[in-house]
Amino acid sequence: MGTDKISRRRLLGAAAAAAALPALSACGGDIDPQPQTGASAGGSGGKEKITIFAFLGNRLADMPKAFAADYMSRHPNVQIDIYEDSNAVGYPKILAAKQTTPDKPLVNMGFFNSQISAQGDLDGTWNKLDYAALTNAANVSDTFRRANSNGIGIGADQIGILYNTNNIKTPPTTWADLWNDTYKGRLTLFDYWWHVVFMAARLNGGSLENMEPGWRLWKSKAQNIRTLVTANPEWQQVLSNGTADITSCWNGTGLQFKADGAPVDYVVPAEGAIAVPVYLQTVQGNTPTQQEICVDIVNEMLSPKWCQMWAETAVQAPANSGVSLPAELAALPGFRAENVAKLISVDWALVAKQNTAWRARWDADVKANI
Repeated sequence: MGTDKISRRRLLGAAAAAAALPALSACGGDIDPQPQTGASAGGSGGKEKITIFAFLGNRLADMPKAFAADYMSRHPNVQIDIYEDSNAVGYPKILAAKQTTPDKPLVNMGFFNSQISAQGDLDGTWNKLDYAALTNAANVSDTFRRANSNGIGIGADQIGILYNTNNIKTPPTTWADLWNDTYKGRLTLFDYWWHVVFMAARLNGGSLENMEPGWRLWKSKAQNIRTLVTANPEWQQVLSNGTADITSCWNGTGLQFKADGAPVDYVVPAEGAIAVPVYLQTVQGNTPTQQEICVDIVNEMLSPKWCQMWAETAVQAPANSGVSLPAELAALPGFRAENVAKLISVDWALVAKQNTAWRARWDADVKANI
């Protein structure tokens, strides 16, 4: 911010009189789940408003909401709203706001998966972070840092197989089980789930750069799909009520489904699961004041306290090396050393570049043939 840099003491510090004001709830009072006018700087009572994008469903918003309540209790002049949505549904809204009201972003910062993070690079959606200015980044390995400094990782999930234990007695063992006719009419997938196309290509002579074997396979097996879902609560419901019995899913999301009582188990396929880091990003269009608050929030979220809460509620490997995983988490299949060692890395920049074309192929080869 150069000579216009705002004093953090003046910006974030609370005056004695302000300290008497009641802190807002973790969700910032009444939140429009689909805000129409962007994340304006003005909150209620003259507060500086920050809107944080959080993943929708299960316990994925627990840490952001708890953090918001804690942060506002210490910074009474800041109002934090939590906007919950899936990345797949929410990011196009963020991009639309960037194009129509660039000085009023839909959200000021948030949690974004690897694919959306790479897409945001192409779209110019993110601000760069000064890692040296983030005191808690000292304990974050290069695995969670981005070469372009557009955000920083807070944890890493993985994508494998999830199945209904009531209806499937012998656990699936391979990615190929997803297109096995044994499960015809019993498969559900998140819409535009290119990951299964990638693995079908990989197991049939292709690769991320050559997805054609995967597209051909899924075009012929599209009728095996019972339903496509677009949000985590819907995903959990169809896997719990007998609509579908098997899917490809994030480890953390599947374990949260299970914790909520869904009869499901997560499997690391024999070929390996797909590694998926989650990044904290700040959004272009923030005012200087909003950006300074967002950077402060990112730094605090990377601390062992909040990074551990994210690891436990999102069920992800934590970015901060000072976090010790609870024994019950460390013993889960997705966290075992032999399974972590065979995680499949993906070129997320390539995914972002191909995403539009892949969505068109999904519509033509998968949706059109279900």
